[in-house]
Amino acid sequence: MSHHPLRITTLSPVHIGCDEDFEPSNFVIDNGLLHALDPADLAAALDNNDKQKLQHLADERNPIGAIQQFFKQRRAHLAQFARQQIDVVADIAREYEEKAGVPQQRSHDGRVVYNLFPMARTAFNPLDGAPYLPGSSLKGSIRTAWLNQLNKGKSLIEKQEKSSQLQQRLLGYQPGKFENDPFRSVALADAHAPEEQLAPPTRILYAVSKKKKTSERIPSELKVFLETVRETLPDAFSSELRLTGKISWNALCDACNTFYRPQLESELRHVTFAPLLDPQWRALISTLLANELGELIAARQGFLLRIGKHSGAESITLNGVRSIKIMGAKGQPPSYRPETTEKRFASATRAAAGNLLPFGWIWVSGCDDAHQYLAVTVQQQIAQHAAPILEAHAERLAAADARAEARREAQRRQAEEAAARHAKEQAQAEAAAAREQALATMTPNQRQIEEFHHFCQIRAEQLGKHQEALNDKIHSRARELLAKARDNAEWTAEEKRALAEVISEWLPKLVRQMDKDQLKKLKLAALRGN
Repeated sequence: MSHHPLRITTLSPVHIGCDEDFEPSNFVIDNGLLHALDPADLAAALDNNDKQKLQHLADERNPIGAIQQFFKQRRAHLAQFARQQIDVVADIAREYEEKAGVPQQRSHDGRVVYNLFPMARTAFNPLDGAPYLPGSSLKGSIRTAWLNQLNKGKSLIEKQEKSSQLQQRLLGYQPGKFENDPFRSVALADAHAPEEQLAPPTRILYAVSKKKKTSERIPSELKVFLETVRETLPDAFSSELRLTGKISWNALCDACNTFYRPQLESELRHVTFAPLLDPQWRALISTLLANELGELIAARQGFLLRIGKHSGAESITLNGVRSIKIMGAKGQPPSYRPETTEKRFASATRAAAGNLLPFGWIWVSGCDDAHQYLAVTVQQQIAQHAAPILEAHAERLAAADARAEARREAQRRQAEEAAARHAKEQAQAEAAAAREQALATMTPNQRQIEEFHHFCQIRAEQLGKHQEALNDKIHSRARELLAKARDNAEWTAEEKRALAEVISEWLPKLVRQMDKDQLKKLKLAALRGN
C-alpha cells in the first residue's frame, strides 16, 4: 500500500453539482453579496408580525413574486443575520435588483411568471456551508484518464459496445465481478479545506455557451447562474490517496497528465476561445505549464484533472471512442462527432464578450521534499493572482464573525436581563405575599401605618433623586393619618409612636423643604407622648 497526502489548487472555477439551489426564501443579495439564510437565521431576524406575513404569502396560490419582494425589501436587515456570504458578479446582482419580485411575462394560461433566480450550489458541507470536492468526482476524473491510457486511442470493437462493457474490457474484469475492478484499490478521500486555512471562497457567476466557429449569425447563448469555487486558490483543499493494488502513483500521474494537459493547452491556444479568455489568467497558466508546473508534471509530483459540471464532453470521453451527440437544426436529426461545436465558460458579465474562464481545472499535488522548491514557486505565483480574492474573503468572514459575536453578546445580555427581571418579579411576589401575611396579623391601625410606609417606598422609586413639594401627595396623606391618630381614641400609644417614626423617617427624604420647623408643625413629639 502507498499513501499520498494531497494538496489541491484550483486553476479555474469549479462547480460540483449537488442538486441544491439557492431559493427565493433562503437568500437575499445586498452590496454584491448573496447572504444565505437558514431557518434559524430567519427566526432570529423576523419579528412575529413579519413571520405571520411571510406565512400568509407562502399560502397564496402564486407566492413567488410576493416572497421575493418580501425578502428584497428587508435585505439589509436580513443580511446581518446570514451566516454565509457569497460573492455575486455585478451583472447578476443588477438582475436581482431589477427583476426579483417583478413580473417578467405571462404563461400561456395567463399566470404571471417571475424570474426564479435559480442559482445552483456547488457541493458543500451542510454543517458550515463550506465547499468541498467529493472524492467520487476526483476518482471519476482519474478513472477516465486511466481508461484513455489503456485504450490507446482505439475505436470501439463494436459500434454497440456500451460504456460499461468498454470499461470491463479495458480494466479486465467480467460483468458483475466489480470486486475485480482495479479501481477498487484506489481510495480517494473527499477534499476539504486544510484545518489551518479558511474555507475556500465561492462566487456566483454566469455559465455561458460559446461556439467553436464564429459565424455571421449570433447564436442564442444560454446563460445560467452557478456557484463556483474561485479560480487560482493555492492549496485550497487537502485530501489523501491510498493505492493498494497494481495502479502506482507514477503511472496514475502519467495517465492523468497525458490525457488532461493537452486539453488545457489546447484551450489556451484555441483560435476562437483563447482571445476570449481572461488574459492575465491565460498568461499565468501558460507560464506555469511552460516552467515550474511543467517540471512538476515531468517529475510525477502531481497531476492535472478536470472535474465538475461544464468540464466539456472531451474531458469525460476517451480519445478514439469519443462520439458526441450534436443536436441539429429544428426538425433535423442529431449527428455524432468526435468534438463538440461549443463550450461552456464562466463569465462575470451577461454579455460574456471577454475575460472568460474555463470550468473545472485543478492541480493535485503530492510533492515530495526534493521538489518542494518547485511547488512553493507555483503556489507563490498563483497566490499573487489570488491575493485580492482571499483578502476580500477573509474580511467578509471576519465581519460575519463580528456580527455573530455581537448577536451572541446581545442574546447573552437579553438572557441576563430576563433572568434579572424574573428574579425581581419573584422577589416582589414573595415580598407581597409576606406583606399580605404580615398585614393579616396586624390591627387596623397598624395596617394603615404599614400601607403608608409601603406607599412611601413606592413613591421613592418613582421620584428617584427628585422630591415632592410641600402639601403634595405624601405630605397631605401624612397629615390625614396624623389627624386620625390624634383624634381617635382607638389608637394605642405604641401605634402612635410607630406612626411618628415612619413619618419622621420618610417625609424629609421625599418632600422638599421638610426641615425641622415643618416637622414641628406636624406635632410628632405629642404623638410620641413627649
